[in-house]
Amino acid sequence: MFLKFMIQVIINYIFDSNNNILVLASEKEAKTSEDKIIMIEKDSGNITELVDLIDLLPDYYSTTSLPDGAEDLDWMHINSLSLVDKTSLIISSRETSTIIKLNNIYSNPTIDYMIGSDNFWQESGYDSLLLNKTSDFSMQAGQHCVTYVEDNSLPQGQYYLYLYNNNLAVSTTHPDYDWKSDSNYSNAYYNLKKGTSYYYKYLVDENNRTVELVSSIPVAYSGYVSSVQELDGNVIIDSGIAMSWSEYSQDGTLLKTFKTTGGKFVYRVFKYDYLDYWFQ
Repeated sequence: MFLKFMIQVIINYIFDSNNNILVLASEKEAKTSEDKIIMIEKDSGNITELVDLIDLLPDYYSTTSLPDGAEDLDWMHINSLSLVDKTSLIISSRETSTIIKLNNIYSNPTIDYMIGSDNFWQESGYDSLLLNKTSDFSMQAGQHCVTYVEDNSLPQGQYYLYLYNNNLAVSTTHPDYDWKSDSNYSNAYYNLKKGTSYYYKYLVDENNRTVELVSSIPVAYSGYVSSVQELDGNVIIDSGIAMSWSEYSQDGTLLKTFKTTGGKFVYRVFKYDYLDYWFQ
C-alpha cells in the first residue's frame, strides 16, 4: 500500500486528533498530482486514502487540461491542510484560487463550502457551495498556507482563517479563463515579475455562509510558494520567491526582515522557541 503513493511536498502534512499523519500525496503512475489526501497511522504505519478530489469535483476536473511541457495534470494544486474539529479539513487550491472545507474525511468526504470567485465557479455545478462576501474586497489569488484559528470570543460557527495571498491570478490547467475580467480580483496580478502579495485574515461565519476580510498586510511579492504564521501576537510572513521573510505586529508594523540568496525560493518559514521540546 505504501508504494502506491508519493508524498509530493513533505511539509504538507499535519497530525490529526489521534496523532495520525494526514498527508498531501500523489498516486504513483497516475496522470494527476497533488489531489489526494492520505492517512498514515501512528502505530501501525498503515496508509489509507481518505480523499480523492477527482471524486469530489468530477465536473470541474473534466474541464481542465494538461499544460504544454507538463508531465502530469496538477489541476487543483493543493498546498496546505488545516484540521477543523476532528473530522473536517480546510485545504488550499492554488490552481482555482479557492479555499475548500471538507467534511467527514474519514468516512464519506463531502465539500462543505468554498471561498473563491463566483465568476470562476459560475454554472460549474459547485457555485452553490461558495460563501458570500460581506463587503467588496479583492479575493485571494494563488494562495498558500491557509490556517484555521479558533477564537473563544466568537459565537459558535465563527472562526478565522489566515493565509498568504500570493495575489497571482493564473491557472495553467484552466487557460481559457479570463482572470483579468473577473471583478473579484480588482487588486490581483497576472504574471510572476512584479506585484504585491498580502497576509490575509478572514472571518468565516458558517451560520450565515459568509466570509469577511478583517485584516490585510502588504508584503514583498511572491507569485508562488510562501507562508504565514501567527505567533505571540505577531505575524511571520515568508515571501518565498523574493527570498525574504519578515515579522510584523498585528497592525502591520514591520519589526524585522531577513533576506537570503542562493536557490530558487524559500518554500516556508516558521518560528519556534523549542522550550521544553527536548528537556523538561
